[in-house]
Parts: sequence; structure tokens; C-alpha cells
Amino acid sequence: MATTESGTSTPHPDSPSGSAARPPASTEPATGTRSKRPDPRFWYLWSATTISGLGDGVRFAAFALFAAVLTRDPLPVALVTVAGQLPWLLVGPFSGVVVDRFDRVRTLWLCELGRAATMGAFTLVTVLGGTGIAVLVGTAFLLSCLDTLADNLSQAITPDVAGSRSLDSANSLLFGGQMVTTEFIGTPIAALLFAWAYAVPFAVDTVSFVVSALLIMALGRRRPPVPRPPAAARGSVAADTAGAVRWLLRHRLLRSLCLLMGVLNFAVVGVLGIAVLYALEVLHVSPVLYGVLMALIAVGGLLGFAVTPALRARIGARRTLLLAFALCPVPLLVAALTSDAWVAAPALLLVGAAASLGGVVSTTLRLRLIPAESYGRVNAAYRLFVNGLAPLGAFAGGLAAQQFSLRAPFFVAAAATAALVVLGARLLRGLRE
Repeated sequence: MATTESGTSTPHPDSPSGSAARPPASTEPATGTRSKRPDPRFWYLWSATTISGLGDGVRFAAFALFAAVLTRDPLPVALVTVAGQLPWLLVGPFSGVVVDRFDRVRTLWLCELGRAATMGAFTLVTVLGGTGIAVLVGTAFLLSCLDTLADNLSQAITPDVAGSRSLDSANSLLFGGQMVTTEFIGTPIAALLFAWAYAVPFAVDTVSFVVSALLIMALGRRRPPVPRPPAAARGSVAADTAGAVRWLLRHRLLRSLCLLMGVLNFAVVGVLGIAVLYALEVLHVSPVLYGVLMALIAVGGLLGFAVTPALRARIGARRTLLLAFALCPVPLLVAALTSDAWVAAPALLLVGAAASLGGVVSTTLRLRLIPAESYGRVNAAYRLFVNGLAPLGAFAGGLAAQQFSLRAPFFVAAAATAALVVLGARLLRGLRE
């Protein structure tokens, strides 16, 4: 596998932990010591995230259906989605402090039990007929708060259980498993279960979190432990979070990666935000075929996950990222110009593959470049910027569609991703293979 080094390997005086912290210069991950033997614990983590992903897929679709049952007013229905996105901005950065201060395995299974308790309570309220739109919005927000913590924790644990498996391969397996259960299994099952009884999909989600918690418990304590500063040396949560943001902004390679992936997220979400209207009014497909179209994008994502490890090993991280950016402009332009679903579908499949390529490689790079003791905080700061551009992209896409046409967001996204190819070639020069 190609060697990856930061272009800024000197110590950073303003590290997240309050002392000089240096990104590792080798290809070994910063979080923990890699074993040269297969680690069976990886499959416990994979099974836990895949099963909870199934519950997530069921919940996401069922929440949307339930909101439509409770009210036909578009604004309250949209608030459910907003509530599910806000924690990435409001809570996500602070969740990194929790990841770095407490045992990660124990915190993860406690987080899963917390999600199970939340969904269990919501299921009971639904059975009793007491659910209103405010309860739905509040539950979506609380669950997303726990989602941000669980996601950060599972990423931080991955190097400890990857064993001889490369981080690209481990991340591809984890992301791919979640995508299959969330996009291909969870979403269609949710519609069937919801038609049977409103509370059933939420009960399924509750059970998925309980099973996930039991699998995480089987991981045991992480070995070796991540070095952490003594309690007396720790700052406040706000100070630690601010320190992580400063550390990220001073690390040239990670700062560049954050900007590039943020713009990619902005472009892709800007298109996805109006995808249903684009499918119905521009491609003139039925709602059922719209679901097929979205599934094809997910197929592209799976293909991206499948080829990333081999591609990364053959051409390196820098060229893989540039390839991901280069795959987007032409397909997006094709989607903007066509009215044929059979032309748009393969084009959007390539966009899905590109998003997966970029996601896996950027995750692996973060695991290797961020010091173990501050991974949670810096990773949360990174995701604050990258995920923070998603709602802005959705708003910009909707505004462009409203002011011009439903094709306009695709032209905007094509231009943004074309700029990424040029910008990436310049900013990623410090990423040496």
C-alpha cells in the first residue's frame, strides 16, 4: 500500500490536548497499534454498525412517513429532517471531547443503549397514541445527537480492531455494510412495516440498537489504551473543542481535505435536495421509479466502497481523491441536460461511486494523521465543517431550482466539482505517496 505522509510533519504548538502534538509520519494509524494478524473483533464492530444501520434505515423512512400522517403542512414535515441534521452542527464538535476522555468501547455500547431507550420510549408513546409532530421532531433531534457520538466512536475504534486488514479495506467494509442495510434493506422494509402498524418499525429500530450494544460489549476494553492527559491537565469542553478547531485549521493537509470534501458534500447534497422533484417533473418517472433511481445511486456508492482499497493501493490516496472529484462534473452535466431516466441513472451512479471513494479515503487519512489522544475532538471539528456545508448545499440547490429551473442545481454542482479537480491538484500536493 502506498505511503501517506502529511506535508506538515512538524509539531503543532496549539494541539487539541494543550501540548505539542505531531501527526504520525508513517502509514500506521494514529489511533492505537495495528496488529499483523486478523482480529476477529472487527466483525463484532462490523455486525454492530450494520445492524444498527438497518434500524437507522427503517427509522429514517418511517419518520418521514409518520410526519406525513401527522400533518400535511410542509414546514413541520421539513422540521423533522432539520432536527436530524442540526446535531452535526450543534453537538458534533463537543462529542469529540467525550470520545477522547472516556473509554471508547464502553461509551459506544452505552450510546447504543441510550438510542435503544429513546426509541423504546417513542415506540411506547406511539402505541399509546400520544405522538405529535413536536414529539417526532424532539425524538429525531435527540437520536441524531447520539448518532453523532456513535459515529465518531466507531471511527475511532476501527484501527484497534482492523488487525492485518488495511484501514481502506476496513472502512470500505464498514461503510458498505451500513449502506446495504440502510439504503437497500431498511428503507423498503420500513414502508411495509409502517403499513402494518405505525409502531412496528420503531420497535425494530429499538431491537437493532440493543443487539448492536451487545455486540459492542463483546469487543472488550480497547488494547492498548489511548494516552490521555490527566484530569488536572484537561481544559473545559469548550476550550478543548476550540483547541481542536485551531489544530485542524493549522494542519495544512487536513485543512485542505476538509475544504475539498466540504465542497463535494455541498454539491452532492444540493442535487439530492431536489432529486425527487427532478425525477418526477424533469425525468417524468413514477414515485416507484424514483425509488429505483435513488437505489442506483446507492449501487454506485457500493461500487465505490468495493474498489477503493485496490484503487488506493495501486494509485495512492492523492490520485484516488482527484479521481473521485473528476468523476463528478460530466455525469452531473449529463443529468442537467437530459430528460431520459435511462441516461440520468448511470450518470448519477458514477456520482454515488465518487462520493464513496472520497469518503473512504478521507476517513482513512484522518485516522492516520490525527493523534490518537485527540482524534475524537479533531474528527468532530472536521465533520463540523464538512457536514455544515450540507444544509447550505440543500438550501442553495433549492433556491437555484426555485429561481431558475430544476436543472440548475446540477449545473451548479458540475461547476463546483470541476473546480475541485483543479483545486485538489493544488491543495493535495503535500500528500506524498
